[in-house]
Amino acid sequence: MGETQENNTEKSMLLGESRLQIGDLVSLQPIAGEGTLRYSIKLIGMSKDRSVLVSTPMVDGHYLLMKEGQGFILRGFSGKSAYAFATQILKSMNTPYPYLHLSYPRAIKSLVVRKGSRADVNVICAVVDADDPKNTAAGSIINISAGGALLVFRDAYGTIGQTLIVKFKTMINGIEALIELKSVVRAVNVDHSADSALPHRIGIQFADIAPQDSIPLLAFVYQALLEQSFGV
Repeated sequence: MGETQENNTEKSMLLGESRLQIGDLVSLQPIAGEGTLRYSIKLIGMSKDRSVLVSTPMVDGHYLLMKEGQGFILRGFSGKSAYAFATQILKSMNTPYPYLHLSYPRAIKSLVVRKGSRADVNVICAVVDADDPKNTAAGSIINISAGGALLVFRDAYGTIGQTLIVKFKTMINGIEALIELKSVVRAVNVDHSADSALPHRIGIQFADIAPQDSIPLLAFVYQALLEQSFGV
């Protein structure tokens, strides 16, 4: 994809040393029994060694009933850094507005994302030839960075230098986003593994990313890198 892979810097730090700010959008993922469900919430306060205050999650315009003692992974992003830590609900408050007290972590995990860092994913996508809209295909994205991706298909598709529009849906902080990216094919090859159901591969480089797509793309890459690196 025309990029040089650099190692991400992963380390442990204190919550107060992070760049997370009051008002930041973060996510809560239940530790057990909820699969990949995530709730999008806001960070509203931190009292060192006592609790982390966040807004109560909402679904379809209604606040959820949250159980004290329930465990979560909290994830957040700030600048080029991503953060994660395990926590649990200490207290669910309803006045003066619904919010949660979460347990204050002894330490959090931090990941500084380097240019060209790639995350392994498995996301269904649709591609369209920018010059011939009838020339379409369905495939999957199997790794992605802020600058490009590796796509796989059942049948041969794509030629070097071809311009494509790549479309895919993803969940970012509990919110579904449709991302459309203009891309240029930089590599075409075939995986000859006997068990490969999608043997045809193309490496693409993103081009002229629209502002409305750049933020969700970066958030998606950071989220995938965070989960991949920390295993949480």
